[in-house]
Amino acid sequence: MRILLIEDNERLVRALEQGLSEEGVAVVHAATAAAAREQAHAAGLDAIVLDLGLPDMDGMDLLRALRGERLHIPVLVLTARDAVESRVAALDAGADDYLIKPFVFAELLARLRALTRRAGGPRWAAVTEGEVTLDDEFGVRSGATRVVLTPREHAILAYLLRRRDEVVPRVDILREVFGYTHDPGTNAIDVHLAHLRRKLADLPLALDTVRGAGVRARVTAA
Repeated sequence: MRILLIEDNERLVRALEQGLSEEGVAVVHAATAAAAREQAHAAGLDAIVLDLGLPDMDGMDLLRALRGERLHIPVLVLTARDAVESRVAALDAGADDYLIKPFVFAELLARLRALTRRAGGPRWAAVTEGEVTLDDEFGVRSGATRVVLTPREHAILAYLLRRRDEVVPRVDILREVFGYTHDPGTNAIDVHLAHLRRKLADLPLALDTVRGAGVRARVTAA
């Protein structure tokens, strides 16, 4: 499981990062709403844990903004706001679950597992670049042609398309898509890229490997 933790309390962040990592959960952290919006669209995530008391924007407004951007990842609100009205407002704004601080770590973990089970695995928002559209059902299409990808292939392509025409270092892909904080020497990226190139052969999309630099996604002439 890979989650985005949106929380500005550093002490709580450290505790959650340690506890979740021990349970095999990779954590991407954002302390502000601005950072969270960037991370939410850049990373292949299974869930988001959202604090409502952020320094630059109310978490409720951030939640509405993310849902307005068609980000369909399950969201667990984690907050000290215990009023019924707050819980109702958060759920109506697009939250999938609501947990009040202080909380028991085991319950947080169980709720995250339940959310990702119900979601059927990770989901990513749609991406449209030129003549190519990546939808949120693991498909990529151009005109009448649509190709179905695996979730991992979809996550890689979504990330590369959001950085279209930029040479993206392999370490960025490993971090944002695979959840590695270092390069473990795996050839997983090369394997997935090879599969992607075969599947995308009939679409106006090229994935270039720039030796020693990274990978670049280009929308080509149809």
